[in-house]
Amino acid sequence: MEHKKKLEELNKKSLQKLEEYLKIKEVVLKEDDHKKLHSAKEEWQLAWNKLMEALLVLERLEI
Repeated sequence: MEHKKKLEELNKKSLQKLEEYLKIKEVVLKEDDHKKLHSAKEEWQLAWNKLMEALLVLERLEI
């Protein structure tokens, strides 16, 4: 499951980089843009969860 840990770390770093980017650029988001960003983060996490589920299935099948 070492690959799963690497992928989790990659996901975590990606989200951190996004937050750092927003801070560095001193982006002040309008309320609508803030909602869009929050929605995109939620979609990212949902997609991430689906990917992890698929990997678990593949592991069970030993592919």
